[in-house]
Amino acid sequence: MNLDLAKVLTTVGPAASIIFAAWIFVAFLQTRYDAAVERYRDLIEKFRTSDLSGSRKANMRDEILNYKRRCELMNRATGCGLVSAMLLISTMIFGGLSIVFQDIGLLKLASMGTALLGLLLVIAGAVIVALEGRIIRRQIHSELLDIPDLAHGIDQDPGAIDDPQRRGQDHVPVRP
Repeated sequence: MNLDLAKVLTTVGPAASIIFAAWIFVAFLQTRYDAAVERYRDLIEKFRTSDLSGSRKANMRDEILNYKRRCELMNRATGCGLVSAMLLISTMIFGGLSIVFQDIGLLKLASMGTALLGLLLVIAGAVIVALEGRIIRRQIHSELLDIPDLAHGIDQDPGAIDDPQRRGQDHVPVRP
């Protein structure tokens, strides 16, 4: 056992910035997830309690299903971020232990493995956020379809997004 605290701190210390970045990423993901869930609940309540026209009701139904999908994606992204942060913290712990217990090569392998997995999960979380961004783009576009002047402004016919007769239709089915 080689307990050189200065060496442990100088080796492990810079890795702490990666952990802080991971927690900032998790906070970013959680904020997006919370906002999507809040909007999802608001839309469902409005759908239940409002007397909506046919096309507005169809478009709101589509929007609710999109928000449901967004919430599911952001839940997965947040999970990736949390596991990533835990793996990166484990990396720091294993790295510190590998300095103290230099004869145990498994600690170095564990440190390297948790670092790689943690960083891969950050990438996975970011990819999921990009997928959610595609849904947001579609929602922004389809929100205008209830208002004829605005629908024509984006070269679309007004009406229900799921109406196969609409010109310029860009309906992408939402997975249930």
